[in-house]
Amino acid sequence: MTKSCLIILLLLTSYSLSAQNQSKATQIVEEKYKVNTAFQPGEELVYDLKYGIVKGGELKITVGLQPVGYDYYFHVKAVCYSTGVVSKVAHIYDIYESLFDITTGYPLKAVRNVTENNYKRYNEDIFCQDSCVLYSMKSGRHEVPPHTFDLISAFYYSRRFIFDKKYEKNESMPLHTWFNEDLYLVSLKYKKTEVIKSDFGKIECLKFVPVLDDKSVFKKEDALEAWFTNDGNYVPLKIKIDMPIASIRCELKSYKNLKNTDGWLK
Repeated sequence: MTKSCLIILLLLTSYSLSAQNQSKATQIVEEKYKVNTAFQPGEELVYDLKYGIVKGGELKITVGLQPVGYDYYFHVKAVCYSTGVVSKVAHIYDIYESLFDITTGYPLKAVRNVTENNYKRYNEDIFCQDSCVLYSMKSGRHEVPPHTFDLISAFYYSRRFIFDKKYEKNESMPLHTWFNEDLYLVSLKYKKTEVIKSDFGKIECLKFVPVLDDKSVFKKEDALEAWFTNDGNYVPLKIKIDMPIASIRCELKSYKNLKNTDGWLK
């Protein structure tokens, strides 16, 4: 349970360090001034986290605006917490925050504030995009590739700039991502477009799985699967993770203030 919220927030995080993918990660940011048609301030997504047949937690993700100097930045906050019977044996309240540029989607600041039983961890990362430098409250200065993201900003960048492209089956989309004092090249592999059943009816979705390498805890390519609504919002509708003991499912429970009201989710 203590790692499940992190796994959900990774949203199919995997690590592929080939020269080809590094090149694609640089190319993918060319349309940095593209109009945002995927999300807006006020959006709220709430998910049930289920372990086998048992509901064990919830994940709530909200989008806001925050002033920084003379500018405004998107402020996304993800809160993951245990509920029900699981909360009796595992108290979890994890908060992840990201401030990223309204125009480009590049991050300025990321916050990780984790409480899992007696374990507590707090850290802030500051991204200096122009100089390709990152400052961690915990570990100090790090040189990073151009356009490095934290996990949350990477996800919202994907919704805005990546998911609306046309991909061939098994094509991967990588991004340089900083998490937990380390740099990764995160890749998502497109599998297919399919209609799945949900609490909101039958929804057409884009299905992605991770591109795994030897250091991933998931040895099978289909150990993690995610389905995003195939409309302008690209909302993650369902995430499935196969674990040794039981599968973990993250399913959309409710939503508010989506950017496109004519999408699959009304």
